[in-house]
Amino acid sequence: MPRKKPPTITLPVVLAPATDLVRPMTVTGDLVRVDAIYHVPAVHPSGDGPWTNEADKVAWTDPLTSYGCIIRRSPNGRFLAGYVSVPPSHPLYGRDVHTLTGLGIAIHGGLNYSATCEHQEREEYSVCHVVKRIVPEGFQQRVYANEAADVHDDAWWLGFSCDKPGDIIPVPSSNRTRHVPLPGIEAPTYKTEGFVHDECVRLALQLKAIEEDRDPREADPGPTPMRRPVRELGK
Repeated sequence: MPRKKPPTITLPVVLAPATDLVRPMTVTGDLVRVDAIYHVPAVHPSGDGPWTNEADKVAWTDPLTSYGCIIRRSPNGRFLAGYVSVPPSHPLYGRDVHTLTGLGIAIHGGLNYSATCEHQEREEYSVCHVVKRIVPEGFQQRVYANEAADVHDDAWWLGFSCDKPGDIIPVPSSNRTRHVPLPGIEAPTYKTEGFVHDECVRLALQLKAIEEDRDPREADPGPTPMRRPVRELGK
């Protein structure tokens, strides 16, 4: 009598170490080790543009400061925003964004976000540490544990957004408009994933200076340049 085959057991997929996941993230295209990459069609801009090959959320741990960092696309506006987390021991932990003026922090458009981790939100949308190590079989997104989460999962997130004057905001193709700069005003640009990454690193350095009781202005490497020209919408 033929032997019965043992039942097949489906185990969760254990993802490769985070060191295997790198992405060209800086303005100059340097590779950066990241902890999660999400593509969310519901919030991704339509049509061709500098956003075409971008992710809609990327999370990583800044190697210079050990702060958690996130780039996330706005659920409504489709522009990118950047976030940096600080631990409970940080002087700015728990501070409302409206109390953070006058500290000397320089970032694109200024700080406009401060909140605790969004634990209840779906991870592809949330501003929170990446904590998953095992995901269901067939899950297509690239997710790893964020090193910063191992140290402090109750971090406070500070952020900025790229929906300011001079920023191009992608819109559905049926409603596209062409941005025409006023005389003497620099043409608006779409702030890319590389731009937001570099601004997050810039913010992290300034926040680390505050944690160490130093002047953030001395730690600020300066504004992130836009190295490549960006087409206007509608062209």
